[in-house]
Amino acid sequence: MESCRNVLVEFVYREVSAQIQKLGSGIRNQYIIEEVVAYALNRLPPMFVSTTTDWHQKRRECLTMGDEINKVVRQALLGVRRDPLREVSPLDDIELANAPYALLRSQKLLGWSKLKWSDLPKALENALENALAKGQAQQNFSQASPQFQKYKSWVNKKSSTTQEFNEPAYKYSIFSPAQQHEYATYLLEANYLVHALERLVIRMAQNRAKSFNETELKFIRLEDVLAQTLNRLPSMYATSTKGLGHLRYYAQLNIGSEVAIIVHDVMIATRNRSYQRIDPLLFMDIRRERESAIEDVSHLLGQEVNWQNLAEAIANALESAQAGKVCWLRSQNNVMA
Repeated sequence: MESCRNVLVEFVYREVSAQIQKLGSGIRNQYIIEEVVAYALNRLPPMFVSTTTDWHQKRRECLTMGDEINKVVRQALLGVRRDPLREVSPLDDIELANAPYALLRSQKLLGWSKLKWSDLPKALENALENALAKGQAQQNFSQASPQFQKYKSWVNKKSSTTQEFNEPAYKYSIFSPAQQHEYATYLLEANYLVHALERLVIRMAQNRAKSFNETELKFIRLEDVLAQTLNRLPSMYATSTKGLGHLRYYAQLNIGSEVAIIVHDVMIATRNRSYQRIDPLLFMDIRRERESAIEDVSHLLGQEVNWQNLAEAIANALESAQAGKVCWLRSQNNVMA
């Protein structure tokens, strides 16, 4: 979930990367970093947060855990080879469905090395214009005489190392140092690493919400409930379909009733605490960027777009543009006379 994070993930990733880099190249390439991270996180206490205030507090706590994190990561590098969850069976896209993953997929579709939400509409329009230009050039080429096609192919081959005329000079967003760190942390949620209990807790919280009246529900945020519930349960991270299925089956069989009780208790505690104060959600500025950007993308494409269908909408629009169809509302400076 966008505003519910285990603060330890950032610290464990950093430590795993550092320790792997110290290994020989032959050994280093045998590891998949997410597998080592999952192994380590499942042996450390969970530190989930949903607000900026809690984020800063838990980060300070993590800074005091350097020796413990270092030790567990060293154990993970040894143990991951014999971990039964290590079998390669990649997680399905639906298991990774979240707003950061949608941004990462959009970034890849649009050919940007780095992309922030606020630049998404501009990046999409630029990509559509480039796709349209390429499509029209290919169409003109196919209609040209065989002699011209042969000459053009020779020219393209000779100039293949140069940048094409319709490609922009650069494709990346400009970040301030603070933004760069925030976005790097934000996008960790897009990695191939899933907590097996997250969906179970969300589903139980949504069912329990039916027993609260509308006034009470205004003070019960799902992000808060999820963070506080997961902090009272064992960490269960997986990086494969088989591993995720195994952990979910274990949870339903052994701790399902315990999870339901904890969710209910947490919802009541959250409601009571929020009567006095509701702290800003984690990544609130990025969430506002996302909401504004997706609204602009919806206007640009003339259809309802959300982060769930964003990648599909972009892919379809690019395909139409490549076929020579203007399927978006073009800016005045892009409309050809």
